[in-house]
Amino acid sequence: MPIDARLLTLTQWLAPGFPTGAFAYSHGIETAIHDGWIADADGLEAWLRDCLTDGTGRADAIWLRLAHVVDDPLEIDAKARAFTLGHERLREAERQGSAFVATVNAIWNLALPDMLLAVAVGRAARLAGLDIDATVALYLQAFVANLTSAAIRLSPVGQTAGQRVILHLQDLCLQVADQTRGADADDVFGNAFLSDIAAMRHETLEPRLFQS
Repeated sequence: MPIDARLLTLTQWLAPGFPTGAFAYSHGIETAIHDGWIADADGLEAWLRDCLTDGTGRADAIWLRLAHVVDDPLEIDAKARAFTLGHERLREAERQGSAFVATVNAIWNLALPDMLLAVAVGRAARLAGLDIDATVALYLQAFVANLTSAAIRLSPVGQTAGQRVILHLQDLCLQVADQTRGADADDVFGNAFLSDIAAMRHETLEPRLFQS
């Protein structure tokens, strides 16, 4: 069956090679590994499950969907900023969003303002005519893959085990994407408390490899 070229655009945007600088951020996982909260692949998988269902993954899915449908994405961006915990978490989303915007504006001739990454992806997907459900699902998988890559570089998880974690979380990415369909800002919450604490404690972690 034919493959829609727009799907290839989406996978390009969310691939590790797209220049958002995602490789520089661990989303607090560096602290979690340093403190022994993540010691192996099972621990990483459990951690990422919480991030997807009760943390940044779910929240980003909602912001992404809202940015796809509203008339003013900057209003969604402001709300997303207000819900972002910690200086490094906000900087992570800001810098990746700015890098994403710069590239899609230059290559796809869009005119997006700087926004947080999830908001920017949602808005760009609308302007490029990309399917929103596919965009959310692939965004969540990219989120999982990037944090798994961080754990691999920090050594408690090997390459093969890391790929197994990503595979195990595929269904959950699809589930969260489905559950956030029709959600609005009132449905955003954060219950991944250890992840939030790890992100905030990372600001004073020394030595450290990642920016968050």
